[in-house]
Amino acid sequence: MASMFSWVAIRGRTPQDVLDDLGLADTGVAHSAGSSRLAGEALSEGWYVVVDYDVDPAGYVSKTRILQQLSQGAEVVACYESSYGPDSAATGWRNGSQVWMVAHYCDSGREPDHLEYEGDLPTAFAEILSDAQTEYTASAGEGCLYGVAVDLAAEMTGFREDGIWDLTELNRV
Repeated sequence: MASMFSWVAIRGRTPQDVLDDLGLADTGVAHSAGSSRLAGEALSEGWYVVVDYDVDPAGYVSKTRILQQLSQGAEVVACYESSYGPDSAATGWRNGSQVWMVAHYCDSGREPDHLEYEGDLPTAFAEILSDAQTEYTASAGEGCLYGVAVDLAAEMTGFREDGIWDLTELNRV
């Protein structure tokens, strides 16, 4: 089944500050598949994550103004996944500025191994990219490098949307 969603994780700000900046409120109701468009949860290592299951293309990754605001005095990682393309992207922000970006888009005219990346990439990026390239080569070019951005975002925050989390529903205020 095809899916598309985006999430943003913030470390260095309270969950309430994050919700206020995004114009959201925690309902206190447990999120279950298909039950809500937005969900959030406090994670280990001080991260707070907000997941949007009904996103426009690139989701939080493309929301420069929001990422600038959320990253003031904090660290932010945003991730976008779409199995329709398949497309994926991740970006890291700190103190109002983008630090790094990784994107994989499979739209027409691009090679399946096309990957864009820039900035001061986290140390984990080199190993994640190397592993993906090895797998891509071993499979004779089958598949693509879709997972690089997703794996990097997960490595940075400990969050992967397909994991088991106690997310709560969020509503716009």
